Amino acid sequence: MNKDQRLSSAIHILIVLSYVKGILNSRELALSLQSNPGFIRRILPLLSKAGLIITEKRKNGGSKLAKDPKKITIGDIYIALGNNRIFKSFDKEPFKESKVSCSIKGSLDSIYEDIESTILNRMNKITLEQVIKKMK
Repeated sequence: MNKDQRLSSAIHILIVLSYVKGILNSRELALSLQSNPGFIRRILPLLSKAGLIITEKRKNGGSKLAKDPKKITIGDIYIALGNNRIFKSFDKEPFKESKVSCSIKGSLDSIYEDIESTILNRMNKITLEQVIKKMK
């Protein structure tokens, strides 16, 4: 199973921007992540829309941090990336002759929502500044 690295990449982008007083473009950010600038350009608008970065769209434009790292939580970043459920139940039609097949989706959905709520609550207590301090 492939793991989604967008959250880790977004956190990395924001930390890089916290170290820079000016602006960085997607190519410069991609170098730090050892990534493709196109991948970075797919994340930046999401962070901008959430108010986590300010993006200047002009020649020699780029992005800069919009908030103090103390005021950005991992939960804010996760939410900015979109409604990506951590766990997913089944989306196939159940096999009508199977009791398990007919009832498992509803059971799993409520369990997964509870787990994800717990995870998000924890993410909302961890600031970007705390992550930066762990790096030092």
